[in-house]
Amino acid sequence: MSDPTKFAEPVTSFDVHIYFFQGSERSVQSAARLREEILQTFPDFEVYKLHTTPIGPHPTGMFEVDLRTPQQFAQLVPWLVTRRGEHSVLIHPHTGDGLRDHTVNAIWLGDKVPLILDVLRPRTQQ
Repeated sequence: MSDPTKFAEPVTSFDVHIYFFQGSERSVQSAARLREEILQTFPDFEVYKLHTTPIGPHPTGMFEVDLRTPQQFAQLVPWLVTRRGEHSVLIHPHTGDGLRDHTVNAIWLGDKVPLILDVLRPRTQQ
C-alpha cells in the first residue's frame, strides 16, 4: 500500500513556476500580488522571490513554489486553477530527469511558455 504522505516513486516533490512579463509593470504587480496571496494563504509553503530576469530554463519573469507533499499539491494546484489570473503556470515533478520533468511530465495551467531546454539534462547525463 502506498504512503499518502509521499509522492509515488520516482517523484520526490513538485515545483510550481508562475510566469509574468517582466517588461510589463501591470504583469509584475499582478505576480507580486499573487505571490503575496500565496504566502498569506499557505504560510508553511516554500515560496521564492520574484525573478525579474530569465533564469535557468525559464525565459521570462517567474516565481516558484515548492510542493514537498501530496497534501501541499492538493491544496495549491486547485487553488491556482481559479486564482492565477493572466499568469501561465508550470507544474513539474522532480524525478531526477530535468529535461523530461519540464516537458513530458509537465502540467500547464494557461498557455505553455516555451522553455530554454538546452540547459536541462536527461537522467543519463546528470
